[in-house]
Amino acid sequence: MFIMRAMFRTALRLAWVVALSSLAGRLLPAQDYFPPGSLDKTPQGHELKAAWFSKQLKAMREPSLWELSKKDPKAEVYRFLWLRAADHPVAIRVVVRAGGSAWLNSRMTTGKGASDPGHITRYSVSWLRKKLTQEFLDETVKVGFQSMPTLSAQNDATAGMGGSEWIVEGIKDGQYHVVVRHSPDVADPVREIGLLALKLGRFNKSRTGPIC
Repeated sequence: MFIMRAMFRTALRLAWVVALSSLAGRLLPAQDYFPPGSLDKTPQGHELKAAWFSKQLKAMREPSLWELSKKDPKAEVYRFLWLRAADHPVAIRVVVRAGGSAWLNSRMTTGKGASDPGHITRYSVSWLRKKLTQEFLDETVKVGFQSMPTLSAQNDATAGMGGSEWIVEGIKDGQYHVVVRHSPDVADPVREIGLLALKLGRFNKSRTGPIC
């Protein structure tokens, strides 16, 4: 009986999350998630990618970091968006606090990264200790995130070939930066940032499927 009640409460909470996220999606004001021309060398390519990535972020109830950078120059926030062609989309957002700790927002939807995002199936907000927050910030500095090119030659060579998109955004001192990589290899610094974000968000292979 206890197990059945626990299962019922879990199912009820999930139903509320789905219902509220659906309602909030209808009430969400229009947002621009990416600066014009930032995601591709051509206007058409940028529009396609911006629409694709934005659709996934809106389904996850994620805010626009680009707009936030213009509204709050003191904000320091980083987000990893993981879009696998045939698996669930994941977003992990680190919101740095004045005291050195952070809020960690982890979200996953039921859909696919290359098609319909579906609805939220995992939604959590947790406190990240100063030590772990600093570990993440140190990683972004070590790999030179702020000076990384948004695109790479690999993006042009492998676009549309399945795999996954690794999108890392960051804002600090009123400056917004985004880096996009397609299925980055083990030597790519973007992969290191993404893997650390997944670790902090407590995502593992049993929850997310293969790392690609």
